[in-house]
Amino acid sequence: MKKYLGIIFGILFLVILAGCEPKTSATATFYDVDIQQTIIILSVEVTDPDLEITGAITVKLVKPDGTVANSKVIVTEDDYIGITFSALDNTLTYTIEVHATVERDSIIIGSESFTPLTALDIHITTPEQFLSMNTNRSGHYVLDNDLDFSDIAFTSPFTASFSGTFDGQGYTISNITFTQIATYTGLFGYVSSGTIKNLVIDHVTIGTEAAPLSMATSSRVGILAGYISSSTSAIEDITITNSEINYSTASTVQAYVGAVAGEFRASMTGVTVDNVKINVTSTSYGKIKIGGAVGLLTEDARLKEVNVNADITFTMAGNLLKNKDIQINIGGVIGDHNARNYNKAVENIASISDITVNLDFGTAPDTTSGNYAVYVGGLIGFAQSNVTNAFFGGSITLDHEKNENETLVNKAFFVGGLFGFYSSNKTIEQTVRLGNGQTIDVTISDDVSLKASQTFGHKVTTIAQNVGIFGETYLVINAASEVDGDPSTIYTDLDDYFTSDWIQAAYDAVNILG
Repeated sequence: MKKYLGIIFGILFLVILAGCEPKTSATATFYDVDIQQTIIILSVEVTDPDLEITGAITVKLVKPDGTVANSKVIVTEDDYIGITFSALDNTLTYTIEVHATVERDSIIIGSESFTPLTALDIHITTPEQFLSMNTNRSGHYVLDNDLDFSDIAFTSPFTASFSGTFDGQGYTISNITFTQIATYTGLFGYVSSGTIKNLVIDHVTIGTEAAPLSMATSSRVGILAGYISSSTSAIEDITITNSEINYSTASTVQAYVGAVAGEFRASMTGVTVDNVKINVTSTSYGKIKIGGAVGLLTEDARLKEVNVNADITFTMAGNLLKNKDIQINIGGVIGDHNARNYNKAVENIASISDITVNLDFGTAPDTTSGNYAVYVGGLIGFAQSNVTNAFFGGSITLDHEKNENETLVNKAFFVGGLFGFYSSNKTIEQTVRLGNGQTIDVTISDDVSLKASQTFGHKVTTIAQNVGIFGETYLVINAASEVDGDPSTIYTDLDDYFTSDWIQAAYDAVNILG
Protein backbone atom coordinates (compact mmCIF):
# COMPACT_ATOMS: atom_id res chain seq x y z
CA MET A 1 0.00 0.00 0.00
CA LYS A 2 2.82 2.38 0.91
CA LYS A 3 4.40 1.66 -2.46
CA TYR A 4 1.30 2.77 -4.35
CA LEU A 5 0.94 5.89 -2.18
CA GLY A 6 4.56 6.81 -3.05
CA ILE A 7 3.86 6.53 -6.75
CA ILE A 8 0.73 8.66 -6.46
CA PHE A 9 2.53 11.38 -4.49
CA GLY A 10 5.39 11.32 -7.02
CA ILE A 11 3.02 11.90 -9.91
CA LEU A 12 1.28 14.72 -8.05
CA PHE A 13 4.68 16.34 -7.37
CA LEU A 14 5.63 16.27 -11.03
CA VAL A 15 2.29 17.78 -12.02
CA ILE A 16 2.78 20.57 -9.50
CA LEU A 17 6.29 21.22 -10.81
CA ALA A 18 5.03 21.34 -14.39
CA GLY A 19 2.41 23.84 -13.37
CA CYS A 20 5.12 26.04 -11.82
CA GLU A 21 7.22 26.27 -15.04
CA PRO A 22 7.16 29.80 -16.43
CA LYS A 23 5.17 30.39 -19.60
CA THR A 24 5.71 33.19 -22.09
CA SER A 25 4.17 34.69 -25.19
CA ALA A 26 7.67 35.35 -26.59
CA THR A 27 8.50 33.42 -29.75
CA ALA A 28 11.46 32.96 -32.07
CA THR A 29 11.32 32.18 -35.79
CA PHE A 30 14.02 31.46 -38.37
CA TYR A 31 14.49 33.10 -41.78
CA ASP A 32 17.08 33.36 -44.58
CA VAL A 33 18.07 29.77 -43.89
CA ASP A 34 20.98 28.56 -46.04
CA ILE A 35 21.70 24.85 -45.65
CA GLN A 36 24.93 23.45 -47.10
CA GLN A 37 26.79 20.18 -46.71
CA THR A 38 28.64 21.11 -43.54
CA ILE A 39 27.24 24.56 -42.75
CA ILE A 40 23.91 26.02 -41.68
CA ILE A 41 23.46 29.80 -41.86
CA LEU A 42 20.29 31.45 -40.60
CA SER A 43 18.84 34.55 -39.01
CA VAL A 44 16.48 34.73 -36.02
CA GLU A 45 13.55 37.02 -35.31
CA VAL A 46 12.38 37.21 -31.69
CA THR A 47 8.95 38.57 -30.79
CA ASP A 48 8.27 39.53 -27.16
CA PRO A 49 4.90 41.35 -27.08
CA ASP A 50 4.61 41.40 -23.27
CA LEU A 51 8.28 42.24 -22.60
CA GLU A 52 8.75 39.08 -20.59
CA ILE A 53 12.33 38.28 -21.56
CA THR A 54 14.53 39.44 -18.71
CA GLY A 55 17.94 38.06 -19.62
CA ALA A 56 20.17 36.47 -22.22
CA ILE A 57 19.04 34.90 -25.48
CA THR A 58 21.10 31.96 -26.71
CA VAL A 59 20.86 30.01 -29.99
CA LYS A 60 21.92 26.39 -29.50
CA LEU A 61 22.81 23.68 -32.00
CA VAL A 62 21.65 20.37 -30.55
CA LYS A 63 22.59 16.89 -31.78
CA PRO A 64 20.05 14.05 -31.98
CA ASP A 65 21.31 12.66 -28.65
CA GLY A 66 20.49 15.94 -26.92
CA THR A 67 24.04 17.21 -26.50
CA VAL A 68 24.76 20.82 -27.42
CA ALA A 69 27.24 20.94 -30.31
CA ASN A 70 27.54 24.73 -30.41
CA SER A 71 25.86 27.88 -29.16
CA LYS A 72 25.74 31.58 -29.94
CA VAL A 73 24.86 34.23 -27.36
CA ILE A 74 22.86 37.17 -28.73
CA VAL A 75 24.31 40.44 -27.48
CA THR A 76 23.42 43.03 -30.13
CA GLU A 77 20.77 43.29 -32.84
CA ASP A 78 23.42 42.35 -35.45
CA ASP A 79 23.95 39.02 -33.70
CA TYR A 80 20.51 37.84 -34.85
CA ILE A 81 21.60 37.97 -38.50
CA GLY A 82 23.72 35.40 -40.35
CA ILE A 83 24.24 33.00 -37.44
CA THR A 84 26.62 30.32 -38.74
CA PHE A 85 27.16 26.77 -37.51
CA SER A 86 29.95 24.97 -39.37
CA ALA A 87 31.86 21.67 -39.34
CA LEU A 88 28.59 19.76 -39.26
CA ASP A 89 28.08 16.04 -39.85
CA ASN A 90 25.76 15.74 -42.82
CA THR A 91 24.58 12.31 -41.67
CA LEU A 92 22.85 13.90 -38.66
CA THR A 93 19.71 15.96 -38.19
CA TYR A 94 20.32 18.92 -35.91
CA THR A 95 17.82 20.93 -33.87
CA ILE A 96 18.41 24.63 -33.47
CA GLU A 97 16.83 26.01 -30.30
CA VAL A 98 16.43 29.61 -29.18
CA HIS A 99 16.63 29.90 -25.40
CA ALA A 100 15.48 33.04 -23.60
CA THR A 101 15.64 33.98 -19.92
CA VAL A 102 12.17 34.60 -18.53
CA GLU A 103 12.19 35.56 -14.84
CA ARG A 104 15.01 33.33 -13.61
CA ASP A 105 14.49 30.43 -16.00
CA SER A 106 15.84 29.70 -19.46
CA ILE A 107 13.08 28.39 -21.71
CA ILE A 108 12.87 27.46 -25.37
CA ILE A 109 10.93 30.04 -27.37
CA GLY A 110 11.58 28.51 -30.80
CA SER A 111 13.13 25.44 -32.38
CA GLU A 112 13.43 23.75 -35.74
CA SER A 113 15.26 20.74 -37.10
CA PHE A 114 17.63 20.89 -40.07
CA THR A 115 19.56 18.25 -41.98
CA PRO A 116 22.72 19.34 -43.87
CA LEU A 117 22.80 18.54 -47.56
CA THR A 118 24.01 15.15 -48.67
CA ALA A 119 27.56 14.64 -49.90
CA LEU A 120 26.44 11.69 -52.02
CA ASP A 121 26.15 11.98 -55.79
CA ILE A 122 22.86 13.46 -56.99
CA HIS A 123 21.82 12.10 -60.37
CA ILE A 124 20.21 14.42 -62.92
CA THR A 125 17.90 12.91 -65.53
CA THR A 126 15.40 15.71 -66.30
CA PRO A 127 15.53 19.46 -67.01
CA GLU A 128 13.45 20.04 -63.89
CA GLN A 129 16.05 18.31 -61.74
CA PHE A 130 18.76 20.47 -63.32
CA LEU A 131 16.85 23.64 -62.46
CA SER A 132 16.27 22.43 -58.90
CA MET A 133 20.02 22.40 -58.26
CA ASN A 134 19.52 25.87 -56.78
CA THR A 135 18.35 24.16 -53.58
CA ASN A 136 21.79 22.62 -53.11
CA ARG A 137 24.50 24.87 -54.50
CA SER A 138 27.30 22.70 -53.11
CA GLY A 139 25.95 19.34 -54.28
CA HIS A 140 27.78 16.67 -56.25
CA TYR A 141 25.80 16.22 -59.48
CA VAL A 142 26.07 13.57 -62.17
CA LEU A 143 24.25 13.85 -65.51
CA ASP A 144 22.86 10.47 -66.56
CA ASN A 145 21.48 11.35 -70.00
CA ASP A 146 21.04 14.19 -72.50
CA LEU A 147 18.80 17.07 -71.44
CA ASP A 148 16.65 18.95 -73.99
CA PHE A 149 15.25 22.28 -72.77
CA SER A 150 13.03 22.91 -75.81
CA ASP A 151 9.88 24.78 -74.67
CA ILE A 152 11.14 24.88 -71.07
CA ALA A 153 11.65 28.30 -69.49
CA PHE A 154 15.26 28.56 -68.36
CA THR A 155 16.83 30.52 -65.53
CA SER A 156 20.27 29.57 -64.27
CA PRO A 157 20.09 27.65 -60.98
CA PHE A 158 23.10 29.56 -59.73
CA THR A 159 22.49 33.29 -59.44
CA ALA A 160 24.27 32.74 -56.11
CA SER A 161 27.54 30.85 -56.29
CA PHE A 162 27.84 27.17 -57.23
CA SER A 163 30.56 25.44 -55.18
CA GLY A 164 29.78 21.79 -55.91
CA THR A 165 30.69 19.49 -58.78
CA PHE A 166 28.90 18.68 -62.03
CA ASP A 167 30.00 15.69 -64.11
CA GLY A 168 28.23 15.64 -67.47
CA GLN A 169 29.66 12.19 -68.32
CA GLY A 170 29.90 13.30 -71.95
CA TYR A 171 26.15 13.96 -72.28
CA THR A 172 24.62 17.03 -73.94
CA ILE A 173 22.50 19.87 -72.58
CA SER A 174 20.72 21.54 -75.47
CA ASN A 175 18.14 24.03 -76.74
CA ILE A 176 18.30 26.62 -73.98
CA THR A 177 16.93 30.10 -74.60
CA PHE A 178 17.74 32.98 -72.29
CA THR A 179 15.11 35.70 -72.16
CA GLN A 180 17.09 38.22 -70.10
CA ILE A 181 20.58 39.26 -69.14
CA ALA A 182 21.46 39.14 -65.45
CA THR A 183 24.52 40.19 -63.49
CA TYR A 184 25.89 36.69 -64.12
CA THR A 185 24.44 35.11 -67.24
CA GLY A 186 25.18 31.54 -68.31
CA LEU A 187 24.14 27.93 -67.95
CA PHE A 188 25.74 27.87 -64.50
CA GLY A 189 25.48 31.61 -63.85
CA TYR A 190 27.94 32.21 -61.01
CA VAL A 191 30.50 29.53 -60.10
CA SER A 192 32.79 29.92 -57.11
CA SER A 193 34.83 26.89 -56.06
CA GLY A 194 32.86 24.45 -58.21
CA THR A 195 34.06 21.94 -60.80
CA ILE A 196 32.24 21.38 -64.12
CA LYS A 197 33.48 18.68 -66.47
CA ASN A 198 32.69 16.23 -69.28
CA LEU A 199 29.80 18.20 -70.77
CA VAL A 200 28.56 19.16 -74.24
CA ILE A 201 26.48 22.35 -74.53
CA ASP A 202 24.56 22.69 -77.78
CA HIS A 203 22.19 25.33 -79.19
CA VAL A 204 22.17 27.89 -76.42
CA THR A 205 20.69 31.23 -77.44
CA ILE A 206 21.26 34.39 -75.44
CA GLY A 207 19.26 36.94 -77.41
CA THR A 208 19.04 37.11 -81.20
CA GLU A 209 20.59 39.40 -83.78
CA ALA A 210 17.15 40.91 -84.41
CA ALA A 211 16.39 41.26 -80.70
CA PRO A 212 19.56 41.32 -78.59
CA LEU A 213 19.13 41.19 -74.84
CA SER A 214 20.08 44.38 -73.04
CA MET A 215 21.52 45.35 -69.68
CA ALA A 216 22.09 48.82 -68.24
CA THR A 217 24.34 47.77 -65.37
CA SER A 218 27.50 45.68 -64.98
CA SER A 219 27.33 42.14 -66.28
CA ARG A 220 29.38 39.07 -67.04
CA VAL A 221 28.04 36.86 -69.81
CA GLY A 222 29.12 33.40 -70.97
CA ILE A 223 27.40 30.33 -72.35
CA LEU A 224 28.84 28.11 -69.62
CA ALA A 225 28.95 30.75 -66.87
CA GLY A 226 29.04 34.50 -66.47
CA TYR A 227 31.54 34.53 -63.63
CA ILE A 228 33.89 31.81 -62.34
CA SER A 229 35.40 33.45 -59.32
CA SER A 230 37.91 31.17 -57.58
CA SER A 231 41.28 29.70 -58.50
CA THR A 232 40.14 26.46 -56.84
CA SER A 233 37.41 26.00 -59.45
CA ALA A 234 38.03 23.80 -62.50
CA ILE A 235 36.47 23.62 -65.97
CA GLU A 236 37.47 20.43 -67.77
CA ASP A 237 36.54 18.78 -71.08
CA ILE A 238 33.72 21.09 -72.16
CA THR A 239 32.39 21.49 -75.71
CA ILE A 240 30.16 24.42 -76.68
CA THR A 241 28.58 24.27 -80.13
CA ASN A 242 25.97 25.95 -82.34
CA SER A 243 25.27 28.74 -79.88
CA GLU A 244 25.11 32.52 -79.82
CA ILE A 245 25.29 35.56 -77.60
CA ASN A 246 23.53 38.73 -78.74
CA TYR A 247 23.88 41.42 -76.12
CA SER A 248 23.56 45.19 -75.87
CA THR A 249 25.12 46.97 -72.91
CA ALA A 250 24.56 50.49 -71.61
CA SER A 251 26.75 49.94 -68.54
CA THR A 252 28.99 52.75 -67.40
CA VAL A 253 31.18 50.24 -65.54
CA GLN A 254 31.85 46.99 -67.42
CA ALA A 255 30.62 44.22 -69.68
CA TYR A 256 32.71 41.05 -69.90
CA VAL A 257 31.68 38.45 -72.47
CA GLY A 258 33.08 35.08 -73.59
CA ALA A 259 31.72 31.90 -75.10
CA VAL A 260 32.85 30.00 -72.00
CA ALA A 261 32.82 32.74 -69.35
CA GLY A 262 32.72 36.51 -69.06
CA GLU A 263 35.25 36.66 -66.21
CA PHE A 264 37.43 33.67 -65.37
CA ARG A 265 39.64 33.18 -62.29
CA ALA A 266 39.94 29.39 -62.35
CA SER A 267 41.58 26.53 -64.25
CA MET A 268 40.35 25.60 -67.74
CA THR A 269 41.53 22.52 -69.65
CA GLY A 270 40.24 20.75 -72.73
CA VAL A 271 37.60 23.18 -74.02
CA THR A 272 36.24 23.41 -77.57
CA VAL A 273 34.12 26.28 -78.86
CA ASP A 274 32.71 25.59 -82.31
CA ASN A 275 30.25 27.48 -84.50
CA VAL A 276 29.48 30.13 -81.90
CA LYS A 277 28.49 33.73 -82.61
CA ILE A 278 29.18 36.57 -80.19
CA ASN A 279 27.55 39.90 -81.04
CA VAL A 280 27.98 42.72 -78.53
CA THR A 281 26.89 46.34 -78.83
CA SER A 282 27.84 49.08 -76.38
CA THR A 283 26.10 52.44 -76.18
CA SER A 284 28.03 53.70 -73.16
CA TYR A 285 31.58 53.93 -71.78
CA GLY A 286 31.86 50.87 -69.53
CA LYS A 287 34.95 48.69 -70.00
CA ILE A 288 34.45 46.05 -72.69
CA LYS A 289 36.30 42.74 -72.61
CA ILE A 290 35.28 40.13 -75.18
CA GLY A 291 36.96 36.80 -75.96
CA GLY A 292 36.11 33.80 -78.08
CA ALA A 293 36.55 31.81 -74.86
CA VAL A 294 36.98 34.31 -71.99
CA GLY A 295 36.44 38.05 -71.68
CA LEU A 296 38.75 38.63 -68.69
CA LEU A 297 41.36 36.10 -67.55
CA THR A 298 42.61 37.14 -64.09
CA GLU A 299 45.92 36.80 -62.23
CA ASP A 300 45.47 33.31 -60.75
CA ALA A 301 43.75 31.76 -63.77
CA ARG A 302 45.10 29.02 -66.04
CA LEU A 303 43.91 28.21 -69.52
CA LYS A 304 45.17 25.23 -71.52
CA GLU A 305 44.08 23.21 -74.54
CA VAL A 306 41.37 25.59 -75.71
CA ASN A 307 40.27 25.58 -79.35
CA VAL A 308 37.92 28.31 -80.58
CA ASN A 309 35.88 28.83 -83.72
CA ALA A 310 33.64 31.82 -83.01
CA ASP A 311 32.51 34.77 -85.10
CA ILE A 312 32.97 37.83 -82.88
CA THR A 313 31.33 41.14 -83.74
CA PHE A 314 31.57 44.23 -81.56
CA THR A 315 29.76 47.46 -82.34
CA MET A 316 30.43 50.68 -80.50
CA ALA A 317 27.32 52.83 -80.91
CA GLY A 318 27.94 55.58 -78.39
CA ASN A 319 25.08 57.75 -77.28
CA LEU A 320 26.32 61.33 -76.89
CA LEU A 321 29.33 60.41 -74.75
CA LYS A 322 31.11 63.45 -73.35
CA ASN A 323 34.51 63.67 -71.60
CA LYS A 324 34.71 59.92 -70.99
CA ASP A 325 37.44 57.29 -71.10
CA ILE A 326 36.70 54.11 -73.07
CA GLN A 327 38.62 50.83 -73.07
CA ILE A 328 37.81 47.96 -75.42
CA ASN A 329 39.71 44.63 -75.39
CA ILE A 330 38.78 41.96 -77.95
CA GLY A 331 40.55 38.68 -78.70
CA GLY A 332 39.83 35.49 -80.61
CA VAL A 333 40.44 33.51 -77.40
CA ILE A 334 40.90 36.06 -74.57
CA GLY A 335 39.89 39.70 -74.41
CA ASP A 336 42.17 40.65 -71.50
CA HIS A 337 44.88 38.17 -70.45
CA ASN A 338 46.13 39.03 -66.98
CA ALA A 339 47.12 35.51 -65.80
CA ARG A 340 50.53 36.45 -64.41
CA ASN A 341 50.83 34.33 -61.27
CA TYR A 342 51.63 30.95 -62.85
CA ASN A 343 54.37 29.94 -65.24
CA LYS A 344 52.87 29.00 -68.60
CA ALA A 345 49.40 29.91 -67.37
CA VAL A 346 48.18 30.06 -70.98
CA GLU A 347 49.38 27.39 -73.39
CA ASN A 348 47.98 25.29 -76.20
CA ILE A 349 45.36 27.70 -77.51
CA ALA A 350 44.04 27.98 -81.04
CA SER A 351 41.53 30.17 -82.82
CA ILE A 352 40.12 30.42 -86.32
CA SER A 353 37.62 33.05 -85.20
CA ASP A 354 36.76 36.01 -87.40
CA ILE A 355 36.67 39.32 -85.54
CA THR A 356 34.72 42.37 -86.75
CA VAL A 357 34.86 45.68 -84.88
CA ASN A 358 32.69 48.69 -85.82
CA LEU A 359 33.44 51.90 -83.94
CA ASP A 360 31.18 54.93 -83.73
CA PHE A 361 31.81 56.51 -80.35
CA GLY A 362 28.93 58.94 -80.65
CA THR A 363 30.91 61.68 -78.98
CA ALA A 364 28.78 64.65 -77.94
CA PRO A 365 29.35 68.25 -78.98
CA ASP A 366 31.53 70.39 -76.68
CA THR A 367 33.62 67.38 -75.65
CA THR A 368 36.93 68.64 -74.28
CA SER A 369 38.66 65.45 -73.09
CA GLY A 370 38.67 61.68 -73.26
CA ASN A 371 40.79 58.64 -74.05
CA TYR A 372 39.49 55.96 -76.39
CA ALA A 373 41.72 52.87 -76.29
CA VAL A 374 40.95 49.85 -78.49
CA TYR A 375 42.94 46.59 -78.40
CA VAL A 376 42.14 43.85 -80.92
CA GLY A 377 44.14 40.64 -81.37
CA GLY A 378 43.59 37.38 -83.20
CA LEU A 379 44.38 35.48 -80.01
CA ILE A 380 44.36 38.13 -77.29
CA GLY A 381 43.30 41.77 -77.24
CA PHE A 382 45.45 42.93 -74.33
CA ALA A 383 48.07 40.58 -72.86
CA GLN A 384 49.90 41.14 -69.58
CA SER A 385 51.52 37.70 -69.67
CA ASN A 386 52.81 35.25 -72.25
CA VAL A 387 51.48 32.34 -74.30
CA THR A 388 53.12 29.06 -75.31
CA ASN A 389 52.12 26.99 -78.39
CA ALA A 390 49.31 28.82 -80.15
CA PHE A 391 48.00 29.85 -83.55
CA PHE A 392 45.40 32.15 -85.10
CA GLY A 393 43.87 31.40 -88.47
CA GLY A 394 41.02 33.90 -88.79
CA SER A 395 40.46 37.39 -90.15
CA ILE A 396 40.21 40.78 -88.44
CA THR A 397 38.22 43.76 -89.70
CA LEU A 398 38.07 47.12 -87.92
CA ASP A 399 36.09 50.11 -89.19
CA HIS A 400 36.05 53.45 -87.43
CA GLU A 401 33.64 56.29 -88.15
CA LYS A 402 35.04 59.77 -87.70
CA ASN A 403 33.26 62.22 -85.42
CA GLU A 404 34.04 65.95 -85.65
CA ASN A 405 33.37 66.28 -81.91
CA GLU A 406 36.48 64.19 -81.10
CA THR A 407 39.12 66.83 -81.85
CA LEU A 408 40.25 66.91 -78.21
CA VAL A 409 39.89 63.16 -77.62
CA ASN A 410 42.96 60.91 -77.64
CA LYS A 411 42.19 57.83 -79.76
CA ALA A 412 44.72 54.98 -79.73
CA PHE A 413 43.99 51.71 -81.55
CA PHE A 414 46.17 48.58 -81.41
CA VAL A 415 45.45 45.79 -83.91
CA GLY A 416 47.54 42.63 -84.12
CA GLY A 417 47.12 39.37 -85.96
CA LEU A 418 48.00 37.65 -82.67
CA PHE A 419 48.13 40.28 -79.90
CA GLY A 420 46.62 43.73 -79.91
CA PHE A 421 48.97 44.88 -77.13
CA TYR A 422 51.66 42.90 -75.32
CA SER A 423 52.91 44.43 -72.07
CA SER A 424 55.03 41.63 -70.56
CA ASN A 425 58.76 40.84 -70.59
CA LYS A 426 58.06 37.11 -70.64
CA THR A 427 58.92 35.22 -73.81
CA ILE A 428 56.12 34.01 -76.04
CA GLU A 429 56.91 30.60 -77.50
CA GLN A 430 55.74 28.80 -80.67
CA THR A 431 52.95 31.21 -81.60
CA VAL A 432 52.02 31.86 -85.20
CA ARG A 433 49.48 33.57 -87.42
CA LEU A 434 48.32 31.42 -90.35
CA GLY A 435 47.51 33.03 -93.69
CA ASN A 436 45.61 31.56 -96.63
CA GLY A 437 42.92 34.06 -97.50
CA GLN A 438 42.84 35.34 -93.91
CA THR A 439 42.90 39.13 -93.80
CA ILE A 440 43.55 42.09 -91.52
CA ASP A 441 41.67 45.18 -92.76
CA VAL A 442 41.68 48.42 -90.80
CA THR A 443 39.81 51.58 -91.78
CA ILE A 444 40.27 54.61 -89.53
CA SER A 445 40.11 58.39 -89.62
CA ASP A 446 43.18 60.60 -89.63
CA ASP A 447 42.77 61.56 -85.96
CA VAL A 448 43.47 58.01 -84.71
CA SER A 449 46.86 56.87 -83.45
CA LEU A 450 47.15 53.34 -84.89
CA LYS A 451 49.69 50.62 -84.28
CA ALA A 452 49.08 47.47 -86.28
CA SER A 453 50.90 44.41 -87.59
CA GLN A 454 50.28 40.79 -88.48
CA THR A 455 51.59 39.69 -85.07
CA PHE A 456 51.74 42.46 -82.41
CA GLY A 457 49.78 45.65 -82.63
CA HIS A 458 52.29 46.88 -80.10
CA LYS A 459 54.70 45.33 -77.62
CA VAL A 460 56.63 47.10 -74.88
CA THR A 461 59.36 44.47 -74.50
CA THR A 462 62.58 44.36 -76.48
CA ILE A 463 63.08 40.67 -75.68
CA ALA A 464 62.97 38.49 -78.80
CA GLN A 465 59.70 36.62 -79.15
CA ASN A 466 59.19 33.29 -80.92
CA VAL A 467 56.28 34.67 -82.93
CA GLY A 468 55.64 34.94 -86.65
CA ILE A 469 53.53 34.46 -89.79
CA PHE A 470 53.18 31.34 -91.91
CA GLY A 471 51.43 31.45 -95.26
CA GLU A 472 50.06 34.49 -97.06
CA THR A 473 50.85 37.89 -95.61
CA TYR A 474 48.06 40.47 -95.46
CA LEU A 475 47.76 43.80 -93.70
CA VAL A 476 45.65 46.55 -95.26
CA ILE A 477 45.17 49.96 -93.63
CA ASN A 478 42.80 52.44 -95.26
CA ALA A 479 42.75 50.34 -98.45
CA ALA A 480 46.57 50.32 -98.77
CA SER A 481 48.75 47.28 -98.16
CA GLU A 482 51.21 47.73 -95.30
CA VAL A 483 52.84 44.31 -95.60
CA ASP A 484 56.19 45.72 -96.73
CA GLY A 485 56.46 47.86 -93.62
CA ASP A 486 55.43 45.12 -91.22
CA PRO A 487 58.40 43.91 -89.12
CA SER A 488 56.75 40.57 -88.28
CA THR A 489 58.85 37.45 -88.74
CA ILE A 490 57.82 35.22 -91.66
CA TYR A 491 58.22 31.44 -91.38
CA THR A 492 58.71 29.37 -94.50
CA ASP A 493 57.63 26.13 -92.82
CA LEU A 494 56.34 24.88 -89.49
CA ASP A 495 58.02 21.49 -89.44
CA ASP A 496 58.86 20.67 -85.84
CA TYR A 497 57.84 24.21 -84.87
CA PHE A 498 55.30 23.39 -82.19
CA THR A 499 56.52 21.61 -79.06
CA SER A 500 53.12 20.24 -78.05
CA ASP A 501 51.28 17.26 -79.49
CA TRP A 502 47.96 18.97 -78.69
CA ILE A 503 48.66 22.12 -80.70
CA GLN A 504 50.16 20.08 -83.52
CA ALA A 505 46.99 18.00 -83.73
CA ALA A 506 44.85 21.16 -83.67
CA TYR A 507 46.94 22.67 -86.45
CA ASP A 508 46.74 19.49 -88.56
CA ALA A 509 42.95 19.39 -88.12
CA VAL A 510 42.51 22.99 -89.30
CA ASN A 511 44.60 22.43 -92.43
CA ILE A 512 44.17 26.06 -93.48
CA LEU A 513 47.13 25.93 -95.80
CA GLY A 514 46.08 22.77 -97.57
